[in-house]
Amino acid sequence: MTRTEQHRAIRIDRVGLSTVQDAGRPGFAHLGVPRSGAADRTSFALANRLAGNANTAAVLETSGGLAVTALCDITVVLTGADTEAFVGDHPVARCKAISVAAGETLRVDRLRTGTRAYLAISGGITGVHRNDETATNGRALLGSLSHDVLSGFVPVPLQSGSLLRIGEPASPPSSLDLAVDFVLSRRIQLTEGPHFDLFASESLQHFARTTWNVSPTSNRVGIRLADSSPSQSHESSFAAVLKRASLGELASIPLVRGAVQVIPSGEIVVMVSDHPTTGGYPVIGVVAPDDVDALVQQQPGSAVTFSWST
Repeated sequence: MTRTEQHRAIRIDRVGLSTVQDAGRPGFAHLGVPRSGAADRTSFALANRLAGNANTAAVLETSGGLAVTALCDITVVLTGADTEAFVGDHPVARCKAISVAAGETLRVDRLRTGTRAYLAISGGITGVHRNDETATNGRALLGSLSHDVLSGFVPVPLQSGSLLRIGEPASPPSSLDLAVDFVLSRRIQLTEGPHFDLFASESLQHFARTTWNVSPTSNRVGIRLADSSPSQSHESSFAAVLKRASLGELASIPLVRGAVQVIPSGEIVVMVSDHPTTGGYPVIGVVAPDDVDALVQQQPGSAVTFSWST
Protein backbone atom coordinates (compact mmCIF):
# COMPACT_ATOMS: atom_id res chain seq x y z
CA MET A 1 0.00 0.00 0.00
CA THR A 2 1.36 3.42 -0.96
CA ARG A 3 1.76 6.28 1.51
CA THR A 4 -1.23 8.04 -0.09
CA GLU A 5 -3.42 4.96 0.31
CA GLN A 6 -2.49 4.69 3.98
CA HIS A 7 -4.09 8.08 4.54
CA ARG A 8 -7.52 6.48 3.97
CA ALA A 9 -7.39 3.13 5.76
CA ILE A 10 -8.28 1.16 8.86
CA ARG A 11 -6.20 -1.58 10.47
CA ILE A 12 -7.61 -4.92 11.57
CA ASP A 13 -6.37 -5.53 15.11
CA ARG A 14 -8.60 -8.55 15.79
CA VAL A 15 -10.56 -10.38 13.09
CA GLY A 16 -12.99 -12.38 15.22
CA LEU A 17 -15.76 -13.81 13.06
CA SER A 18 -15.62 -11.20 10.32
CA THR A 19 -15.44 -10.98 6.54
CA VAL A 20 -15.57 -8.26 3.89
CA GLN A 21 -18.92 -8.29 2.06
CA ASP A 22 -20.54 -6.16 -0.61
CA ALA A 23 -23.44 -6.62 -3.04
CA GLY A 24 -21.85 -9.82 -4.37
CA ARG A 25 -21.29 -11.25 -7.86
CA PRO A 26 -24.62 -11.33 -9.69
CA GLY A 27 -24.68 -12.72 -13.22
CA PHE A 28 -22.22 -15.62 -12.91
CA ALA A 29 -24.55 -18.48 -11.93
CA HIS A 30 -24.10 -20.02 -15.41
CA LEU A 31 -20.42 -20.42 -14.49
CA GLY A 32 -21.31 -22.08 -11.18
CA VAL A 33 -20.45 -18.98 -9.14
CA PRO A 34 -23.06 -17.94 -6.55
CA ARG A 35 -23.82 -14.28 -5.95
CA SER A 36 -22.54 -14.28 -2.35
CA GLY A 37 -22.44 -10.82 -0.73
CA ALA A 38 -23.99 -9.65 2.53
CA ALA A 39 -26.20 -12.27 4.20
CA ASP A 40 -28.66 -9.72 5.60
CA ARG A 41 -29.20 -7.43 2.63
CA THR A 42 -31.54 -5.07 4.46
CA SER A 43 -29.01 -4.30 7.20
CA PHE A 44 -26.22 -4.05 4.61
CA ALA A 45 -28.17 -1.53 2.53
CA LEU A 46 -29.12 0.52 5.60
CA ALA A 47 -25.50 0.70 6.79
CA ASN A 48 -24.34 2.04 3.43
CA ARG A 49 -27.23 4.50 3.14
CA LEU A 50 -26.55 5.98 6.58
CA ALA A 51 -22.81 6.13 5.85
CA GLY A 52 -23.40 8.06 2.62
CA ASN A 53 -22.01 5.23 0.48
CA ALA A 54 -23.10 3.72 -2.81
CA ASN A 55 -25.52 0.86 -2.17
CA THR A 56 -22.94 -1.68 -3.39
CA ALA A 57 -20.03 -0.49 -1.21
CA ALA A 58 -18.08 -3.12 0.71
CA VAL A 59 -18.50 -3.32 4.50
CA LEU A 60 -17.42 -5.62 7.32
CA GLU A 61 -19.89 -8.37 8.22
CA THR A 62 -19.13 -9.59 11.74
CA SER A 63 -20.45 -11.99 14.33
CA GLY A 64 -18.27 -10.46 17.04
CA GLY A 65 -14.68 -10.33 18.20
CA LEU A 66 -13.79 -7.56 15.74
CA ALA A 67 -11.41 -4.68 16.55
CA VAL A 68 -10.26 -2.06 14.03
CA THR A 69 -8.13 1.07 14.43
CA ALA A 70 -8.75 4.14 12.27
CA LEU A 71 -5.62 5.40 10.49
CA CYS A 72 -7.51 8.55 9.50
CA ASP A 73 -10.63 10.32 10.71
CA ILE A 74 -13.60 8.23 9.58
CA THR A 75 -17.35 7.96 10.05
CA VAL A 76 -18.85 4.54 10.70
CA VAL A 77 -22.34 3.06 10.95
CA LEU A 78 -23.21 -0.22 12.68
CA THR A 79 -26.43 -2.03 11.72
CA GLY A 80 -27.87 -5.53 11.93
CA ALA A 81 -27.62 -7.54 15.14
CA ASP A 82 -27.78 -5.88 18.56
CA THR A 83 -24.13 -5.66 19.60
CA GLU A 84 -21.84 -4.70 22.43
CA ALA A 85 -19.66 -2.25 20.51
CA PHE A 86 -17.36 0.53 21.70
CA VAL A 87 -15.06 3.29 20.49
CA GLY A 88 -12.63 3.38 23.37
CA ASP A 89 -14.92 3.17 26.40
CA HIS A 90 -17.91 4.77 24.68
CA PRO A 91 -20.76 2.50 23.49
CA VAL A 92 -21.64 2.63 19.80
CA ALA A 93 -25.33 3.01 18.98
CA ARG A 94 -26.88 1.00 16.15
CA CYS A 95 -28.06 2.73 12.98
CA LYS A 96 -26.33 6.02 13.74
CA ALA A 97 -23.33 7.69 12.08
CA ILE A 98 -20.43 7.82 14.57
CA SER A 99 -17.16 9.74 14.17
CA VAL A 100 -13.95 7.83 14.88
CA ALA A 101 -10.76 9.88 15.05
CA ALA A 102 -7.43 8.71 13.71
CA GLY A 103 -5.80 6.42 16.26
CA GLU A 104 -9.06 5.40 17.94
CA THR A 105 -10.11 1.75 18.07
CA LEU A 106 -13.61 0.44 17.45
CA ARG A 107 -14.57 -2.94 18.91
CA VAL A 108 -17.54 -5.18 18.23
CA ASP A 109 -17.13 -7.50 21.20
CA ARG A 110 -20.19 -9.71 21.00
CA LEU A 111 -23.74 -9.92 19.69
CA ARG A 112 -26.59 -9.79 22.19
CA THR A 113 -29.25 -10.86 19.70
CA GLY A 114 -28.95 -11.78 16.05
CA THR A 115 -25.98 -13.34 14.31
CA ARG A 116 -24.55 -10.69 11.97
CA ALA A 117 -23.73 -7.01 12.29
CA TYR A 118 -22.60 -4.68 9.51
CA LEU A 119 -19.91 -2.04 9.92
CA ALA A 120 -19.92 0.49 7.08
CA ILE A 121 -17.17 3.09 6.81
CA SER A 122 -17.96 6.30 4.96
CA GLY A 123 -16.22 5.89 1.59
CA GLY A 124 -16.54 2.10 1.61
CA ILE A 125 -13.84 -0.57 1.67
CA THR A 126 -12.02 -0.58 -1.66
CA GLY A 127 -9.35 -3.22 -1.04
CA VAL A 128 -7.44 -5.26 1.51
CA HIS A 129 -3.68 -5.19 2.04
CA ARG A 130 -2.17 -7.99 4.08
CA ASN A 131 1.10 -7.28 5.80
CA ASP A 132 2.76 -10.34 4.25
CA GLU A 133 1.97 -9.55 0.62
CA THR A 134 2.38 -6.82 -1.99
CA ALA A 135 0.26 -3.71 -2.32
CA THR A 136 -1.55 -5.19 -5.32
CA ASN A 137 -3.51 -7.80 -3.36
CA GLY A 138 -7.05 -7.51 -2.07
CA ARG A 139 -8.63 -6.43 -5.34
CA ALA A 140 -12.07 -7.49 -6.47
CA LEU A 141 -12.73 -10.92 -8.04
CA LEU A 142 -15.49 -10.86 -10.65
CA GLY A 143 -16.33 -7.36 -9.53
CA SER A 144 -16.68 -8.10 -5.83
CA LEU A 145 -14.63 -8.10 -2.63
CA SER A 146 -17.04 -10.55 -0.96
CA HIS A 147 -15.66 -13.57 0.89
CA ASP A 148 -17.58 -16.59 -0.51
CA VAL A 149 -17.23 -19.65 1.73
CA LEU A 150 -18.68 -22.10 -0.82
CA SER A 151 -16.75 -21.27 -4.01
CA GLY A 152 -13.64 -20.24 -2.07
CA PHE A 153 -13.55 -16.80 -3.68
CA VAL A 154 -11.69 -14.76 -1.09
CA PRO A 155 -9.83 -11.76 -2.51
CA VAL A 156 -7.69 -11.78 0.64
CA PRO A 157 -8.61 -13.42 3.97
CA LEU A 158 -8.58 -10.96 6.83
CA GLN A 159 -5.90 -11.32 9.47
CA SER A 160 -4.57 -9.22 12.32
CA GLY A 161 -2.55 -6.39 10.83
CA SER A 162 -4.48 -6.26 7.55
CA LEU A 163 -5.03 -2.74 6.22
CA LEU A 164 -8.37 -2.00 4.58
CA ARG A 165 -8.27 0.78 2.02
CA ILE A 166 -11.15 3.25 2.34
CA GLY A 167 -12.51 5.27 -0.57
CA GLU A 168 -13.48 8.90 -0.59
CA PRO A 169 -17.04 9.48 0.71
CA ALA A 170 -19.60 9.81 -2.07
CA SER A 171 -22.07 11.75 0.08
CA PRO A 172 -22.16 13.11 3.62
CA PRO A 173 -23.22 10.57 6.25
CA SER A 174 -26.83 10.77 7.36
CA SER A 175 -27.68 12.89 10.39
CA LEU A 176 -30.63 10.61 11.21
CA ASP A 177 -30.64 8.75 14.52
CA LEU A 178 -32.45 5.49 13.80
CA ALA A 179 -31.19 3.53 16.81
CA VAL A 180 -34.06 1.14 17.56
CA ASP A 181 -34.58 -2.20 19.26
CA PHE A 182 -33.52 -5.24 17.24
CA VAL A 183 -36.70 -7.29 16.79
CA LEU A 184 -36.87 -10.25 14.43
CA SER A 185 -39.99 -11.91 13.06
CA ARG A 186 -39.93 -15.67 13.49
CA ARG A 187 -42.92 -16.20 11.22
CA ILE A 188 -41.39 -16.80 7.80
CA GLN A 189 -43.40 -16.20 4.62
CA LEU A 190 -42.81 -18.35 1.56
CA THR A 191 -44.32 -19.02 -1.82
CA GLU A 192 -44.75 -22.36 -3.58
CA GLY A 193 -41.56 -23.86 -4.94
CA PRO A 194 -41.06 -25.79 -8.18
CA HIS A 195 -41.76 -29.13 -6.43
CA PHE A 196 -44.72 -27.98 -4.34
CA ASP A 197 -47.21 -30.09 -6.30
CA LEU A 198 -45.10 -33.23 -5.83
CA PHE A 199 -45.70 -33.26 -2.07
CA ALA A 200 -48.69 -35.05 -0.60
CA SER A 201 -51.22 -32.73 1.08
CA GLU A 202 -50.40 -34.19 4.51
CA SER A 203 -46.75 -33.24 3.97
CA LEU A 204 -47.70 -29.64 3.19
CA GLN A 205 -50.01 -29.43 6.20
CA HIS A 206 -47.37 -30.88 8.50
CA PHE A 207 -44.76 -28.49 7.10
CA ALA A 208 -46.85 -25.44 8.02
CA ARG A 209 -47.81 -26.82 11.46
CA THR A 210 -44.25 -27.68 12.43
CA THR A 211 -42.07 -25.46 14.60
CA TRP A 212 -38.52 -25.59 13.24
CA ASN A 213 -35.32 -25.03 15.21
CA VAL A 214 -32.27 -23.35 13.69
CA SER A 215 -29.33 -25.76 13.67
CA PRO A 216 -25.87 -24.68 14.92
CA THR A 217 -24.50 -26.09 11.64
CA SER A 218 -26.18 -23.25 9.71
CA ASN A 219 -23.85 -20.91 7.84
CA ARG A 220 -23.66 -18.48 4.92
CA VAL A 221 -24.44 -21.32 2.49
CA GLY A 222 -27.71 -22.36 4.08
CA ILE A 223 -29.83 -22.19 7.22
CA ARG A 224 -30.54 -25.74 8.37
CA LEU A 225 -33.78 -26.31 10.27
CA ALA A 226 -34.94 -29.38 12.17
CA ASP A 227 -38.37 -30.42 13.45
CA SER A 228 -38.51 -29.25 17.07
CA SER A 229 -40.65 -32.23 18.18
CA PRO A 230 -38.24 -35.15 18.55
CA SER A 231 -40.67 -36.83 20.93
CA GLN A 232 -43.05 -37.49 18.04
CA SER A 233 -43.31 -41.04 16.82
CA HIS A 234 -41.35 -41.65 13.67
CA GLU A 235 -44.52 -42.32 11.72
CA SER A 236 -45.85 -38.83 12.48
CA SER A 237 -42.57 -37.01 11.80
CA PHE A 238 -42.09 -34.85 8.73
CA ALA A 239 -39.45 -37.29 7.48
CA ALA A 240 -41.94 -40.15 7.52
CA VAL A 241 -44.63 -38.07 5.85
CA LEU A 242 -42.15 -36.98 3.20
CA LYS A 243 -41.36 -40.58 2.32
CA ARG A 244 -45.01 -41.08 1.39
CA ALA A 245 -44.99 -38.11 -1.00
CA SER A 246 -44.76 -38.96 -4.70
CA LEU A 247 -41.39 -37.38 -5.42
CA GLY A 248 -39.71 -39.88 -7.67
CA GLU A 249 -36.27 -39.13 -9.13
CA LEU A 250 -35.51 -35.42 -9.42
CA ALA A 251 -33.14 -33.74 -11.84
CA SER A 252 -30.79 -31.06 -10.55
CA ILE A 253 -32.34 -27.60 -10.95
CA PRO A 254 -31.09 -24.00 -10.56
CA LEU A 255 -31.34 -22.61 -7.03
CA VAL A 256 -32.07 -19.10 -5.83
CA ARG A 257 -31.55 -17.38 -2.49
CA GLY A 258 -34.42 -18.40 -0.23
CA ALA A 259 -35.06 -21.78 -1.88
CA VAL A 260 -36.25 -24.30 0.74
CA GLN A 261 -34.81 -27.74 0.06
CA VAL A 262 -36.13 -30.83 1.84
CA ILE A 263 -33.35 -33.33 2.49
CA PRO A 264 -33.87 -37.07 3.10
CA SER A 265 -33.54 -36.79 6.89
CA GLY A 266 -36.68 -34.62 6.95
CA GLU A 267 -34.70 -31.51 7.81
CA ILE A 268 -34.94 -28.47 5.56
CA VAL A 269 -32.23 -26.13 4.32
CA VAL A 270 -32.95 -22.55 3.26
CA MET A 271 -30.40 -21.34 0.73
CA VAL A 272 -28.71 -18.04 1.62
CA SER A 273 -25.82 -15.91 0.32
CA ASP A 274 -23.23 -18.51 -0.67
CA HIS A 275 -25.67 -21.18 -1.83
CA PRO A 276 -24.81 -23.56 -4.69
CA THR A 277 -26.19 -22.67 -8.10
CA THR A 278 -27.95 -26.01 -8.58
CA GLY A 279 -29.32 -28.79 -6.42
CA GLY A 280 -31.12 -32.12 -6.65
CA TYR A 281 -33.27 -32.14 -3.51
CA PRO A 282 -36.93 -31.13 -3.80
CA VAL A 283 -37.63 -27.41 -3.36
CA ILE A 284 -40.92 -27.12 -1.50
CA GLY A 285 -40.99 -23.30 -1.37
CA VAL A 286 -39.08 -20.04 -1.68
CA VAL A 287 -38.75 -17.63 1.26
CA ALA A 288 -39.58 -13.96 0.64
CA PRO A 289 -36.40 -11.82 0.36
CA ASP A 290 -37.04 -9.75 3.51
CA ASP A 291 -37.73 -12.92 5.47
CA VAL A 292 -34.42 -14.42 4.31
CA ASP A 293 -32.81 -11.41 6.00
CA ALA A 294 -34.74 -12.19 9.19
CA LEU A 295 -33.88 -15.89 8.99
CA VAL A 296 -30.11 -15.38 8.68
CA GLN A 297 -30.22 -13.34 11.91
CA GLN A 298 -31.82 -16.16 13.95
CA GLN A 299 -29.45 -17.64 16.51
CA PRO A 300 -28.94 -21.42 16.82
CA GLY A 301 -31.84 -22.98 18.69
CA SER A 302 -34.30 -20.26 17.68
CA ALA A 303 -37.76 -21.51 16.76
CA VAL A 304 -39.35 -20.42 13.48
CA THR A 305 -42.55 -21.29 11.67
CA PHE A 306 -43.58 -20.94 8.04
CA SER A 307 -46.77 -19.68 6.44
CA TRP A 308 -47.72 -19.96 2.79
CA SER A 309 -48.11 -16.70 0.88
CA THR A 310 -50.02 -16.26 -2.36
